[in-house]
Amino acid sequence: MYRGKFCAQLAVGLVLLLATGSWAEFQVNTYTEHNQTHAAVAMNDAGEFVVAWRSHPVDGRGGGVYARPFDAGGTPLCDEFKVNSTPADVDNWTPAVAMGPSGDFVVVWVAPGENGTDVMARLFDRQGLTLTDEFRVCDLMPGVTQSMPSISASPDGNFVIVWVSRAADCITGKCYVMGRLFGPDAMPLGEDFLVNEYPEDQDLPLGCWYAQGCWPDVGMDESGRFVVAWIRMGNTWNRPYGETIMFRRYEADATPADAVACITCDLNSRWYGPSVAVDRSGDFAIVWACGPFPYDIVAQHFDPNGTATAEPYMVNTTMEGNQGHPKVASNGHGEYLMVWDSQDYDGNCCGVCRQRCGVGPRLLSDEETVNTYVVGRQWYPDVAMGADGACVVVWISEDQDGSGYGVFAEIGPQ
Repeated sequence: MYRGKFCAQLAVGLVLLLATGSWAEFQVNTYTEHNQTHAAVAMNDAGEFVVAWRSHPVDGRGGGVYARPFDAGGTPLCDEFKVNSTPADVDNWTPAVAMGPSGDFVVVWVAPGENGTDVMARLFDRQGLTLTDEFRVCDLMPGVTQSMPSISASPDGNFVIVWVSRAADCITGKCYVMGRLFGPDAMPLGEDFLVNEYPEDQDLPLGCWYAQGCWPDVGMDESGRFVVAWIRMGNTWNRPYGETIMFRRYEADATPADAVACITCDLNSRWYGPSVAVDRSGDFAIVWACGPFPYDIVAQHFDPNGTATAEPYMVNTTMEGNQGHPKVASNGHGEYLMVWDSQDYDGNCCGVCRQRCGVGPRLLSDEETVNTYVVGRQWYPDVAMGADGACVVVWISEDQDGSGYGVFAEIGPQ
């Protein structure tokens, strides 16, 4: 679907500008027993960043969610520390993290709840000192499974958390994308709100009326307005699958700016992701993987009103194997850094790739490998970007530290 469009772009002479500067790879975690996996990263405009990850229960220290903040040069501001004070569901879900302008940061994760799971959060200062106890994000009744959290923050310190809420009957129960807005002190600024609601008169593809939201992501602009993107899961393993990528825009007070919008209308394709990044003006980009087999990385750009400024385009230039787990970050000025993992890209099972894209859309760099260590799997990346173009990419690497998976990162040039 998108491969033909990409080849046509090359045929008309799309210029790829080589990225300048250098990258430096380093290990984030210092405790290396067993698996440290599923890393998430956030950065502020000063270039400070924080990495959060999950440590598995059989790691010899009981597992949990861990984090470590760094200055703009990649120097740790403290040792790695445990985020959760009560048990965390580290077997199943990835943590998420957002950072404010002062360097304070919020980590969210999933914890066992009463007959289900809960989304929990905790606020820390730039040196990793706790500013709040851990707290439950949503007020829904026990017995409802909350999972798949994502978070984004604005320059004034407000942050929004989105997640999936599923009824106790995991076979027939519907999956709803929920959200909640918080102030800089982690106090809620309103009640939980439903994201994936579909008015009966809305023109959406067949099958989108059912609330089966999954894998939400959220991005905030400078004024606190935000965009939530998610995948509407299909009802069948056979074609037509019925899957679609959706998004919805919100005002800074969490009131909907418009109704649910559908990006993809090809019900015969498979999709996963998505990831969304919003720049200072409210322009945003959504990136996702399109398949099935092989999967490619696809992106589309939108103006602040949610109107597409161009057709979807393919990000990856590698045609061999599957491309997966895409993430996107913005410098706030119309430039986006997209990362993903690529099967057999570096000749050793799986590697992490990056591509810079601008509005238009236009590719600002050639596709490049992020990881320098290429033995085994390097995958599940995340990315964050500052206003000056400085960026950090994190991923997990197999046996690089001699014991299962470890968390690694690279700081990119301005």
